[in-house]
Amino acid sequence: MIRVGNPPPMALTSEPTDDFQPEQGADFSDRAPSEVVGDHAMGLELQLVEVVEQVKRAAVQERWDDLRALRAEEARLEAELASTAEAAGRLAE
Repeated sequence: MIRVGNPPPMALTSEPTDDFQPEQGADFSDRAPSEVVGDHAMGLELQLVEVVEQVKRAAVQERWDDLRALRAEEARLEAELASTAEAAGRLAE
């Protein structure tokens, strides 16, 4: 899968963080923090939709090793999305 304009995907073994950190060199000074976090959440949702589709294909094709890795990626994205939603909630307060 080619991701244009996105940073490379994180390793499947990475742990989710409690707060969103934009990639180095990114300039978000003209945008409200809630917009940046919202965009990050949307990007995570799009990645999650793609991974869910890949999980389905791997299961149908009986690619068990891929399925395990994809499910780990799905869990990582879900955890990061939850963390991002919490950050958005804190910003909204």
